[in-house]
Order: sequence, then structure tokens, then C-alpha cells
Amino acid sequence: MPRLSGESAGSIYQFLNAGALGGWSAVLLILVLSQCTTSLSAWTDRCFQAVDDGNIPFIKLMFRLEWICFIEVGRIAIGQLKGNLVLGVVLHLIRMTCLLLVLPAGLANGVYEVNNSNIVSILVLYSWSLTEVGRYPMYLFPNSSKARYIRLVLPIFTFPLGAAAEAIGAYRVLLELLNRGDGGTSSIVYLIKVGSLGMVVLINCLLGPTMAYPALLKKGVPVLMGKGEKKRTKTS
Repeated sequence: MPRLSGESAGSIYQFLNAGALGGWSAVLLILVLSQCTTSLSAWTDRCFQAVDDGNIPFIKLMFRLEWICFIEVGRIAIGQLKGNLVLGVVLHLIRMTCLLLVLPAGLANGVYEVNNSNIVSILVLYSWSLTEVGRYPMYLFPNSSKARYIRLVLPIFTFPLGAAAEAIGAYRVLLELLNRGDGGTSSIVYLIKVGSLGMVVLINCLLGPTMAYPALLKKGVPVLMGKGEKKRTKTS
């Protein structure tokens, strides 16, 4: 199989970045429209209604976007991108757990009306979509200081919101599973679900505040205060 040249590979990755930015922008737009207007409610409602295969189109879209994120994690693993490999793997495993086990129930009745059953899912979705919409411009425009500023500063605000919502949602589903039992499903599947949800609660409540968030603050706060750009200018 012929290997792609560096230029061809770069074009493919930029195409994926543009697609991911467009996809996450669509997620954010659907969220906003579903709660801010009734004229488009018939269209936005369809995004949250299960189709013939039982899947929710909105969830299917985010699965595709997550696969692009896993490609990025793979590039970090082989040294093509800078980043924390362990953090990237854990982050996206948490997202996959939420997509499979937490969000479907919360989105079953749509997000056009905020209530106790979907508020956690709505917060998770806003956190993810805002973070990703703020992240991809830096990949598309690596020399843009504004794109870098947004990329480093935005997670300071979206990360704690998303981590807390993910933990609460996972804890709720975990309690339901433990109270209901395996429900006739395979014990292995049941244990995987319980273990995955427990992992989300544990990591988000313990490691998130003590390791992941301080690392974000270390990078983002200097940029927010205007010190990061000055330092970068002096060393460039």
C-alpha cells in the first residue's frame, strides 16, 4: 500500500479538522435553536427522536465526531501531535461511556424543554460542543494568536461544568443499574457498564479536580492574564 506524502496526509487531517469543527458547530447550533425558538422545533425534535434502528441521530453524529478525536489521540501516540496521551485516552473513554450509557436516556425526550431528566445531558453537551468549537480553529489556523487564546482559555470554564455534569449523570445511571440488577443481560456486559460508569465518577470527582484541571489552569491562566502571549513573543 503506497504511503501518503506529508502534504497529502496534512490535507486529510485538515479536512478532518474542518469536518469536526463543522460537526461540533452543528451540535451547538441545534442545542441553541432547540431551546431558543419554537419555529424550528419540528426540525430540532427529529434530531432527538430514535429512528428505525433505535438510535438517536444526535448521538450518532457525536459518535462520528468522537472517532475523529480518537484519530487525534492516535496521532499523539505516534508523535505527530503534541499532547498528553494518557489524558486524551481517558477523556475520550469517558465521553464514549457517556454517549453509550448516560446521554441516550437524558436525550430521549429532546432538549427543547429543560427539566430534571435532561438538564445533566444538556450541560454535558454544551460543555463538549463549546470546548471543541473553541479547539479546532487552532488546528486549522495554527499561527493565529486569537485561535490559540480561545483554545487555552475556554476549557477553564467548560471543563469543570462538563466534568461535574458527566459525574452526576454517570452516578445516576450507575445507581439505576445497581438497583435494577443485570435485568437478564449478560453478567459481563453488566459488569462492564458498572465499571465504566464507576470509572467516570471516580476520575471526574478525584483526578479531574486534582490533576486535569490544575494542568488546564497552568496553561490557560497565563494566557488569560496576557502573560502567555508576551512570553511567546519574546521567545519567538
